[in-house]
Amino acid sequence: WFIPSMASAGGMQADEAPEDIVLTDHVMGIAFHPSSNMIAASTVDGVVELVQYSLEGNIRQASSKHHTDSCRALTFNQDGNILYTASADASIAAFDIGSGRPGAQLTNAHDTAVSCIAMVDEHMLASGDDDGVIKIWDLRQHKCAHTLSEHEDFIADIRLGPDGRTLLCAGGDGHLSVWNRKSGKLTAMSDQLEDELLSLQVLKGGRKVLCGTQSGVLQVFSWGDWGDVSDRFPGHPQSVQCMVKVDEQTVFTCSEDGIIRVVQLQPNKLLGVIGEHEGYPVESIDVSFDCHYLASCSHDNTVKFWDVADLYE
Repeated sequence: WFIPSMASAGGMQADEAPEDIVLTDHVMGIAFHPSSNMIAASTVDGVVELVQYSLEGNIRQASSKHHTDSCRALTFNQDGNILYTASADASIAAFDIGSGRPGAQLTNAHDTAVSCIAMVDEHMLASGDDDGVIKIWDLRQHKCAHTLSEHEDFIADIRLGPDGRTLLCAGGDGHLSVWNRKSGKLTAMSDQLEDELLSLQVLKGGRKVLCGTQSGVLQVFSWGDWGDVSDRFPGHPQSVQCMVKVDEQTVFTCSEDGIIRVVQLQPNKLLGVIGEHEGYPVESIDVSFDCHYLASCSHDNTVKFWDVADLYE
């Protein structure tokens, strides 16, 4: 898999994207605001920063250390007025964007470190922890609606299916679990794939579920056939930490080798390289609300921006 970088080929020049955001420690997670030029970033020492980005320069809007351990995951609600953050201190917090201050905080949301969170809808939030427990939270009543306990290792990613009912969860135990998010009942559990599942995307109009793994192989499930994979796509030399959807057959992937790639599913093909963090593992990637920029974060303490608007045209 050696393909010249799209950036070096003239598709994405550095001056076409905002400058890097430099933080004080390893960046664990990033999330773009759903309707404005704002990005949130969290670090291994628990700091959460909100930054207004532009080609003219980035402006820090707020900074908070409301967690006592690393802030591993974060996501905006659908309106963009609240940022939910999750930490290794086992807490989940709501950060108020209007005031720039932390709001409500569940100090013992889980019994162990929270590894990922995802908005299910405007009133529901899902979270997963290092022991494999998944919780679905009712944000209106400020309580846990369902506790899902089938995994035996950390939950790496949570994704809502296109039907709005199905919750997909990727586990470090090598299982993909499928849940009815309204009833909290297990629909299906995949066979053990002998590989940690780290990331998820739903492609091909909901017919395929793509799983990034610790080995770097992309595992493909056919929707409804959850026992075993229907296809395997090797090629990444190291783990696939995160994936972002471009269209129904294409994703951005970020890897432990520091490289951000564009990958096509069925026919399986590497389309190119967006850029890299020069050997540092890339923890997370996200796409801006207007699909103009891809952002990536890494152990090099930076958030980088990449102009990907051409890929969404």
